[in-house]
Amino acid sequence: MRELIRSPYARIFLSGLLVFMVAAFFSMGYHQPDEHFQILEFCNYKLGRSPAADLALEFKTQSRPTLQPYIAYIVIKGLSSIGIENPFTWAFVLRLLTAISAWFVICKLSLLFVRDFATEQGKKIFIQMSLLLWFVPYLCVRFSSENISAITLLYAIYFLLSYLKQNAQNKIAALVLTGLLLGFSFFFRFQIASAIIGLIAWMIFVKKMNWKEISVIGCAGIVSVTICVFLDYQFYGTMEITPYNYFHYNFIEGKLADSGIDPWWSYFQFFIIQAMPPISIVLLFSFIIGVYKKPISILSFCIIPFLIFHILIGHKEMRFLFPMLFGFIYLAAIAIDAGIVKYKPKVVQYALIILAVINVPLLAYRTVAPAQEAVKCYEFLYNFAKDKQLTVLCKERSVYRLVGWEVNFFKSPNVNVVVMKNDDEIIDYLQKNNSQKVLIFNECPTLDTVFNSFPQKRIYCLLPEWIEKFDFGKWEERARLWSIYEISNNGKLN
Repeated sequence: MRELIRSPYARIFLSGLLVFMVAAFFSMGYHQPDEHFQILEFCNYKLGRSPAADLALEFKTQSRPTLQPYIAYIVIKGLSSIGIENPFTWAFVLRLLTAISAWFVICKLSLLFVRDFATEQGKKIFIQMSLLLWFVPYLCVRFSSENISAITLLYAIYFLLSYLKQNAQNKIAALVLTGLLLGFSFFFRFQIASAIIGLIAWMIFVKKMNWKEISVIGCAGIVSVTICVFLDYQFYGTMEITPYNYFHYNFIEGKLADSGIDPWWSYFQFFIIQAMPPISIVLLFSFIIGVYKKPISILSFCIIPFLIFHILIGHKEMRFLFPMLFGFIYLAAIAIDAGIVKYKPKVVQYALIILAVINVPLLAYRTVAPAQEAVKCYEFLYNFAKDKQLTVLCKERSVYRLVGWEVNFFKSPNVNVVVMKNDDEIIDYLQKNNSQKVLIFNECPTLDTVFNSFPQKRIYCLLPEWIEKFDFGKWEERARLWSIYEISNNGKLN
């Protein structure tokens, strides 16, 4: 830590830490359902708060490694021991710990790789991009398999480079930590194996590491894999090799293809659209140049096989590539640095200013916006029902039902959910329970006019009430924004 504070880039590092912590606080929910249903709900099952029947299909196929759910379990047990029982606080602490871990390793690696840059401006751009590119804090606070696997791999790379650069205080310990972390990285996300293979190739063919050094790393890796297999055994109750189960289910049985097949070039299209042009176009073009300029970099050796592996797989999602985020930024920054050298700072200055101006509002929004709106609604229900029992009426599906699975982790024991088929059933329920105030869950900001005869008050919506003044073209009736209404048939509301 002292090295970071004394570095000439300390202000950038501290600014990055602040943004990461803010993102950890506000970025509630998940980027993709697996982040919740295959980690937090698995943890919730271990805590005895979720039935096995409500878990994702990976529980039945026993293809989900349980290392990460166990980490969540240990953190939550620790919080419970000091009286913290709020699941939203649990999730925040997991995001915060993830954010700090990601920030620290990015900073440490940045100081190692910054030596590869020719200009001082290029060095600052690299570090700024590594921490403050608009989607970086959002992705780095995710307690997802992609992010945790990436963080673990980056720590392994850091200890390996420290060993090779003679910076490690204990050289054997650095090799052991490298192997342990590589094994754990694999069990956080199996697909990282392609990057690990590239890393091993770099150790053998580029750095010419001897068999003793490779053996120490390999033996340490076997130890961490053995620990993970034991954890899977404890969780599932039978001896399961989850990597094999995952491979068999998704590739032998072909279930991964059921999610859709995309052409090989889809990742380039996904990135250009999702990373926001013109920023995405500049980054992609720069990345390609960076690979050309640094073909034998340790990060190139990790990224290229990883990218090829995912291009060859039919089903593609942008999140699959998130583990290579730091390496991608490094190689893109190498090209930008080369551009500064070739064309001089004044020539590229205007382009960089334009990109920075675009980045700032995107960073601000992505840092403070929730990752998934539903969790904000769950937090409201949890707090609203803190001291009382509530009945929530839902039409067609429970408010706690997302993507076909039940959200038990954030469910309050004081909330009773009643699912109705249609509005008529809800009205019938209200008429039969006229002494009871209930809540109605609605998937848009405005409640249907059939309830106008009942006293009602909107008590939750992600949008502030003043937005209603700008309901041009009745857009609120079509908006897919969850709302909660308090409604009664006894003629009065608080």
